[in-house]
Amino acid sequence: MDTRQHILDTTERMLQERGLARVTTRDITRAAGLAAGTLYVHFPHKEDLFLAIIQRHLLAFVPTVQPEQAGTQPLRAGLEAIGQAAVRYYGELIPLAASLFADPSLLLRHQAWMAEHGGPEQIYQRVAAYIVAEQRIGRIRQDYEASDVAAALLGPCFQYAFMQHFLGRAPFHQSEQEFVTSVLAPLLTGLSAGAE
Repeated sequence: MDTRQHILDTTERMLQERGLARVTTRDITRAAGLAAGTLYVHFPHKEDLFLAIIQRHLLAFVPTVQPEQAGTQPLRAGLEAIGQAAVRYYGELIPLAASLFADPSLLLRHQAWMAEHGGPEQIYQRVAAYIVAEQRIGRIRQDYEASDVAAALLGPCFQYAFMQHFLGRAPFHQSEQEFVTSVLAPLLTGLSAGAE
């Protein structure tokens, strides 16, 4: 088992359950079954752990949207997969981001990391690149800006994930999949170049 990954998994579970302020490094090492020194070899500060968790979610989402996949499946199926991945990403990010916004110095550190590695805008860029690829093969109308289409898809996904956390239940009486399908229905009507 990868020790660093085990530490991150344990920490994320604890942060989701208790929040950043209520989790100590002692709690983490105990829950992970590790010596304190092992934790500090990988993460000198608790905040380093927290930032690594946020960053890994972003880095994990970006490769899920590959422009090369355009045309390899029905347009609706491709966009639904992107929407569902976005809801999952935002669902994991939102509770962590609440702690991030509560600590201005931690937010500044994360902003510095994003300046070097990229931030959530990468998701929009990646989805926009997929839309451009679909436009090139003629399945999405070319008179729409790809970044606008990405925003029209990702915005509702964020809102769904936010409301799910805020309410403690699935909003709109819809599962994630049902929500993404219903959001895409009018969007696809306007976007379709007639291929589907």
